[in-house]
Amino acid sequence: MEKFIRIILLVLSLTLMTGCDLFRYHPYENVDNVPMQLTEKNAKIIEQLGIGRDTLRFAFFSDTQRNYDDTRKAVNFLNNHPELDFVLHGGDLTDFGLSEEYRWMTKELNRLQHPWLTVIGNHDFLGTGEHQYQAIFGPYNYSLNIGHLHLVCLNTNSREQEYSVPVPDFQFLEDDIKDVLRINEQNPDSITHTVFMMHACPGDEQFNNNVAIPFMIYVRQYPGLEKESPVLSAEDIASWYISDADREAIIGTFRYGFIINGHKHRHELIQALNDNCLFYGIPHIAERECYFFTITPDGFTYEVKYF
Repeated sequence: MEKFIRIILLVLSLTLMTGCDLFRYHPYENVDNVPMQLTEKNAKIIEQLGIGRDTLRFAFFSDTQRNYDDTRKAVNFLNNHPELDFVLHGGDLTDFGLSEEYRWMTKELNRLQHPWLTVIGNHDFLGTGEHQYQAIFGPYNYSLNIGHLHLVCLNTNSREQEYSVPVPDFQFLEDDIKDVLRINEQNPDSITHTVFMMHACPGDEQFNNNVAIPFMIYVRQYPGLEKESPVLSAEDIASWYISDADREAIIGTFRYGFIINGHKHRHELIQALNDNCLFYGIPHIAERECYFFTITPDGFTYEVKYF
C-alpha cells in the first residue's frame, strides 16, 4: 500500500511539473508566450505598404473586451475583405487588464490577415494592465505616415490614471506637429490627410475635459484639420451608403481629416466643440458593427459594415 501511494504521489508530481503552464500564481502576472512590441512591427508594415499609394482602405472597430466570439466573427469578416490595407482597434482589448485577457485577445486579433494597430483603453489600464499593454504593444502615443495620410494614435484615458500624468500628452503632439510641418516644408503636400485614433473623446468622463479646448487647438494644426481646410458638402457624400442621421452629421465637416474613437459603446458621429472636426464613435463589438474608410486624393469615404 505504501509503495502504491508513493507511485501515485510521483505521478502527481510529474504531472504538476510538466503542466506548470496550466497554473497562474496571480491573475496580473506578466503575460508570456505573446508576441511583443506589436505596434512597431505592424506600423513598419503599414508605412511600407503606403509608399507610392494615393488610395488607402482601412477598417475600424473597438471595445472587444470579453467578447471573444464576436471578435472572432469580426476577424473572419475582415479577412474576407482583401481590399483592406490595415485594421485599427480603438482600445479596451481587456475588461480587467488581466494577462490572460491580453493573451486571448491578442491571439484572436493576430489571426487578421491585415496588419493592425490599437490604442490603450480605460479597461486596459486596470490592475497591471498598463504594463502588460506596453510590453505587448509599446508606447501609448505614436504616429506614422502612410502615403499622404498621417495617423495619430493617442492615450486619452486621463481618469484611469487619476490625472497624475499629462493626458493627452501635449509634448508628444507638439513634437509630432513639428515633424509633420518639417516634412511638408521639405516636400510640399507630402502629407495632406490626418486621422486621429483614440479611445475616449472630449466630453467623455475618461477625457480630461479641462484641457479639451487646448487639445483641439493642437488637433487643428494638422494637415486637413486646419481652420481653412475644405469641408464636405451634400454633393460630396451623395453616393455614400450611410444613414440620413450620419449624412446630416457629416455635411460641413473636414474633407481631409477626422477622428475615430470607441469607449461609449454606441454609434455616434459628433463635433465635440462644433468646429467642423468630426468624431466617428463606434459601438462595442457585440453590436457586430465596424467602419470602413477609404482615403483618396479628393478626401475620403465612410461606410458602416455589419457582420
